[in-house]
Amino acid sequence: MNDLQREDIQKRVAKCMPWILLFEFFYTFNDNVFNLITPNLSEEFGVTPSTISLIVTFSKLFFGIAAIIYTALSDIISIRKVMLFTCVIFPIATLLGVFSQHSFTLLIISRVLFAVTIAAPVALQIIIAIKYFDKLTAAKYLGYNTAIYQLASAAGHLFGGYITEYLHWNLVFLIPLLTIFGLPVLFKNLPKEVMKKGSFDVVGMILMTAISACLITFLTFKMKYPLFLAGAAVCAGMFVWHTLKSKNPFLKPELFKIKGITRSLIVGVLFYATQIGFYFIFPFIVKETYGMSTSTIGAFYTITNIAAFIIGMFTGSIIKKIGYRNIALLGGTFIFAGLAMIAFLVGFSVVFSFLGMGLFNIGYVLFFSGYLTNFTQLLPKHQQGAGIGVEKLVVTIAASLGGAFVAMLYGQPYMMTKIVDFSSHTQTALFSNVSLVLMILIGLATWLFVSVFGKNFNREEEFSREESSQTVQ
Repeated sequence: MNDLQREDIQKRVAKCMPWILLFEFFYTFNDNVFNLITPNLSEEFGVTPSTISLIVTFSKLFFGIAAIIYTALSDIISIRKVMLFTCVIFPIATLLGVFSQHSFTLLIISRVLFAVTIAAPVALQIIIAIKYFDKLTAAKYLGYNTAIYQLASAAGHLFGGYITEYLHWNLVFLIPLLTIFGLPVLFKNLPKEVMKKGSFDVVGMILMTAISACLITFLTFKMKYPLFLAGAAVCAGMFVWHTLKSKNPFLKPELFKIKGITRSLIVGVLFYATQIGFYFIFPFIVKETYGMSTSTIGAFYTITNIAAFIIGMFTGSIIKKIGYRNIALLGGTFIFAGLAMIAFLVGFSVVFSFLGMGLFNIGYVLFFSGYLTNFTQLLPKHQQGAGIGVEKLVVTIAASLGGAFVAMLYGQPYMMTKIVDFSSHTQTALFSNVSLVLMILIGLATWLFVSVFGKNFNREEEFSREESSQTVQ
């Protein structure tokens, strides 16, 4: 492929990226509406907060499974075919959610189908950015990704609160139908590729799904049913045996032999689990501590998301100044500070809680723009598709378990002892202690990150080379 052909493909792919990011927007929008209204849904369906967390955790789980399937398929089927197929099916899946307002089970099914179909554009956008653009441009798109995440979170929190209070939450499933208008652009501009032959491990996928579902259910119901833990252990044993015997396993063991990959994945696991766990508990914090309405919570949420969105739009410039590694460390510092503000000051003014959430959101925008780039630098080029798929799967399952873990802690007697909660409020010890636990996880994750990614992962010299080449051109 010559330079003119490469430049033409980049221009056409660039036209697709806004529409692909729109899918990210609606996935996050839907996710954050349901994160926000979990206290309302708990009352509406008459179930406990830990049970209502299944709406969040199962959606995350099946999103992660679907993401690795699509990224694995991208090595043997063209991205164009995978993307167009799922984008056509997606409107049908989201319409089902409109009719789920009377059934908790149907709502869970609708959320799962929504996640499975939208997972393709959300997961493949990372592969597309890395495959068709230079590293700095790809990093910018990863920054845009996290910025869109915050913008969609803001919209989900703002409009989700008002839709829930004045209309009904099932209408949230109608809004993503706007993605239909992007199909002609994707059909016209996504490159047609010649793909190599390959196969996909269906048995491994089923066993991994079973392991995760059993663990999530075990944690969600506060470890009352050890049968689910036993089921997870049996499936895990079968999965290991199958992986060692299979010629093309679902999780490729050779990936974990690459130096730094396992520790890097643990870093992602801890950060993602903390993120979803905190997002699950925060609406309960402000509603039970300060008695705020859903729409008011959404409005305050929106301010913190917009602040993070603005920061996210400048991640490319920040990376140029301090490098990939340092922006991730800066993000970890912000996240830790946000959790500390909640842990120590949750019983005082509500302003401290939303300042903590603001720091938390900004931290994740900064962290992921650096972390994902650093992670891909560990992977050989021929394993990037599989590696990104594994990363998506592992961290998404971790996110599901993070939500289930925090749901398990909710209401437990041992979480009611005041440790760093110095307020006079009687109900805030639980929220302070949960934030403290999450602080410890972030501290551990940051230490691991530093141990994996040395200063050479900043790659600052790449920016000067790219700027020089652009000047010559």
